[in-house]
Amino acid sequence: MDLSHKNILVVRLGKIGDIIISSSVFEILKERYPGIRITLLTLKRNNPALKYNPKIDHKIFVSGNLSLFFSLIKLRRINFDLLIDLNDDPSNTSIIIRRIVKSKLSLGFDFKSPNKPSIAIAQPPKTKTHIIDRIKVLLEGIDVQLEEKELKPVLYLGEKEESEVVRQLITGKENRIIAVNISAGAPTRIWNEEKYSELIKSIAINKLWRIVILHSKNDFKKAKRLQANIENDRVIPMQYHSFQHFASYIRNAALLITPDTSAVHIASAFNVPVIAMYPGVKWNFVSWQPLSEIKISLLSKTESLNGISVRELISAFDKIKYEIDVV
Repeated sequence: MDLSHKNILVVRLGKIGDIIISSSVFEILKERYPGIRITLLTLKRNNPALKYNPKIDHKIFVSGNLSLFFSLIKLRRINFDLLIDLNDDPSNTSIIIRRIVKSKLSLGFDFKSPNKPSIAIAQPPKTKTHIIDRIKVLLEGIDVQLEEKELKPVLYLGEKEESEVVRQLITGKENRIIAVNISAGAPTRIWNEEKYSELIKSIAINKLWRIVILHSKNDFKKAKRLQANIENDRVIPMQYHSFQHFASYIRNAALLITPDTSAVHIASAFNVPVIAMYPGVKWNFVSWQPLSEIKISLLSKTESLNGISVRELISAFDKIKYEIDVV
């Protein structure tokens, strides 16, 4: 299907991580089809990850049912040639969007609903495929042939935010930065504070590394307690807290340790080595793996992260720092 000079509506609801992992779609479509015009419909909370993305011509952010309805009424007037629904789960909202927008064609996964897209693609099983592979299958449904190297998250950072982070990280010492992210968006992804403390103390013994503890504002006190257990010259306080700054810390780190998949996708976008922790849910572990060249994924023995021991993290750190040094 030739989409050159066509009006395309891409729908991707969900969290920031979902937007980041789907971001290669915008790159690929812009590269393949001259004159294509891309409109993205997503949630307002995803705005920070899209702030500097030049590949999207128009962004529509919604924050609730009423906001969505009025946005759809406006979008209906545009007469889109194709609606691409990137949502990875059955969704009544997706059905409503297709009904109201009435694009000439629609592409999405076939969730066995009578209200399926006009181009309905069988969804590969989540227990066996990465999300990026499912996106690949979806795009192949409109004859977009893809190479593996194209299917990587893309994230555009602001020069101001990144320069502020870089200035903070440059200390005049020849240390590598390890970013330890202690915050996550779900209770099952929270690792015990005592375990983080033991891990960070173990890393801090090595004078070649300095540590920046990444956290949400809600975990500020937790981060302060962890920092208090490290010598001042071993730790770099998180000075900036916007999403763009958070991503800049990761981009400029030599290694990321994280329980949160949004941070995993940021690391993948910049090929930063990563140790990722996952709760003991198979489909989630398979679907959201890091795409960095150097990575280690740890699967909990329970449905919470506390089934992962400190010893496992330290062992993973010892292994991955060797790989980084070899590279």
